Amino acid sequence: MKKNIRMKIKSIRYEMPELLFSQAVSETAEEMFDMKISEEILASAEDDAMVINTDGILSVEDGRVDFAYDESEITGMEGSKTSLSYDESNPSLVTMIRTGTVSTSLVFEQGKRHHCVYKTPYMPFEVCVHTLKVDNKLDTEKSLYIDYIIEIRGAKAERTKLTMTYFE
Repeated sequence: MKKNIRMKIKSIRYEMPELLFSQAVSETAEEMFDMKISEEILASAEDDAMVINTDGILSVEDGRVDFAYDESEITGMEGSKTSLSYDESNPSLVTMIRTGTVSTSLVFEQGKRHHCVYKTPYMPFEVCVHTLKVDNKLDTEKSLYIDYIIEIRGAKAERTKLTMTYFE
């Protein structure tokens, strides 16, 4: 089954004081990082949130759910296509695949850390993704929330709170 949908994607990002490559992130990472980030920084990040409304395609086949959309100039990844997918039997394991001018495959699994490669027109680089929370209610409430920390090796880590909703 395939159908056209309208998607709203909200992304809140802020720099983290810790590096993921150099240390293990504990199960209490969310509380630890929240304590180190001031309310002022959190409020500023909320004010600078990126909200994108775009058309996409919802595909469900053999228990696999896929939401695909084209990136735009606003995201800085024009010419790329992004898809978020998961298996209906395991909705808390979400994969983001991006192809085009930039390409990657990021894995979001609550409480887990995954190393991935991000390819750009300039060069590929390794990223570390530590997922703090996955709240996938796409089947019941048409919403997905992912809270994760990502770091490019040697750079400051960045925490992202991503919310996606869709409308038919």
